[in-house]
Amino acid sequence: MDEHRFVVWDADGRPLGAYCDFDTAHRWAHLRRRQAHTRLPLTLDDRVAQVSRRLSHARCELVAWAEFAVLPGCDLPPLDTTATLAEHPHRTAPTCVHTPVIGHPAPARAQTTQGNPA
Repeated sequence: MDEHRFVVWDADGRPLGAYCDFDTAHRWAHLRRRQAHTRLPLTLDDRVAQVSRRLSHARCELVAWAEFAVLPGCDLPPLDTTATLAEHPHRTAPTCVHTPVIGHPAPARAQTTQGNPA
C-alpha cells in the first residue's frame, strides 16, 4: 500500500482503487463518479500530504486534514524496554483510556457469570 499512496473510497468507506500518482487517481475518481451505481461522495485520500479530494455530483473540493484534539491514549512502557510483562510480575498489562464519541454510546461490556450463584 505504501507505493499506492492515493486511495479512492466510496460513501460507505469501501476502497475502490489505489494509485501511485495523484493525476491517475483523480481522473479515475471523476470517471467513477459518473457511473450510476457509485455511492457518492467519493473521497480521494493522500495520506502523506494529509489532504483529500471529495467528489460529489456538483463539486470536486479539496479537504485539508486538521488535528483539532489529541486525547490520551495507552499507558505503554517505553519502546527501548526489551523486558516482557512476564519477566516483571509486579507490572500489569498496559491499559487504554476509552473516550466515547459524543452522540455514540459506549460499547456494552460483556457480563460474566463467574462467581455469581446460579
